Amino acid sequence: MSRMTETIVSERAREMQKQVMQKFRSKISPSLAKIVKQSQGVAKQFVPSPYEALEYGTEKPFEEGKNNKGIYGLERIYEDRAVLTPYFECSAYCRYCFKKTRTLAGEAKRMSDENIADAINYISNDDRIKTVLITGGDPFLDVTLLHKVLQQIKEIDHVRNIRVGTRNILFAPENITDETAEMLSEFNEINYENPRLSRNLSIGLSLNHPDELTPEVIRAAQKIISRGITIRGQIVLMKDINDNTKTMRELIELFLCNGIVPYYLFHCMAVVGAKHFRTSVQKGIDIIRELSAFSGSIAPHYVYVTPIGKHRVGTNSQLDYVEIDGQRYIRSTTPYKAADFLHFSDNTMLPPLHEINENGYIVSHYLDGDDNPMEALI
Repeated sequence: MSRMTETIVSERAREMQKQVMQKFRSKISPSLAKIVKQSQGVAKQFVPSPYEALEYGTEKPFEEGKNNKGIYGLERIYEDRAVLTPYFECSAYCRYCFKKTRTLAGEAKRMSDENIADAINYISNDDRIKTVLITGGDPFLDVTLLHKVLQQIKEIDHVRNIRVGTRNILFAPENITDETAEMLSEFNEINYENPRLSRNLSIGLSLNHPDELTPEVIRAAQKIISRGITIRGQIVLMKDINDNTKTMRELIELFLCNGIVPYYLFHCMAVVGAKHFRTSVQKGIDIIRELSAFSGSIAPHYVYVTPIGKHRVGTNSQLDYVEIDGQRYIRSTTPYKAADFLHFSDNTMLPPLHEINENGYIVSHYLDGDDNPMEALI
């Protein structure tokens, strides 16, 4: 690259960076800042990048499929699960977050007492709902609010599984106190005489790089694990951060030897400003195929997500590519029936890029990523 070309590129990058800072906030917690200074693999997830200014993706790559029943903080697209989001704020902002246009753009509303009551009433009146996922933002940013929600879920007899999704154990491990861990343990109930009446609370902890497993994070996690609560590790596949078998294997082995159960490997969603993070879906298949040569406990479930739900991808999956408006999409017949989705999500039509096949199942089209170097984007 000539000196003149380098100057043009750097000037464009500075202008793009300015656009990013005007559109999306940045936030790094004190505990996380220490890791960011020491690890490029972590820093890239949180430091604003000029690549975020590239026109790409959608503002709501997952949420556009949900109607929310008119209740703020409630979501449902599956028969057996409902999602509650008590608070849309976080202690730090992941630049790839699929709720980027809410958290990073400044919308950090809480569920009101009325919202919570309406959501609990809705869940109470449908005994097909067996699992409630409490997510965010981050539920651990307001433990009092989390406790309030948990207490009300506990009163619903047919809800047997409660899952709490978090990244705050990484962002602020010092806030995971013994008192918080004890509070969570109150919602684990084993009924030895009638196991069907047992109730389980588990934690879904999002960690993407081995450098995130610091002594402080492990100590915080152990406060929870030592009280009989399962923590499941969730990973987002991201370019130049963890998109190789060596890094992924190291991360999962760290999960296992520290009592964290490997759970999901998510393909990075096509949210605005995330083009530079997104590998091809095939890259993830290649990684889990290589991981399958090792212990069965080392391979997470690989999925990509569209507005109608998760799409599981196996080691032998053959991807069906189609071109739409000059971009590569993955066409897939899903396990979800259109009638069910429309009923549970309270929608009158399917989201864009989804259709119904002759058997009533939803066919989705998912925007693929690529494996080109990030520098080629500018």
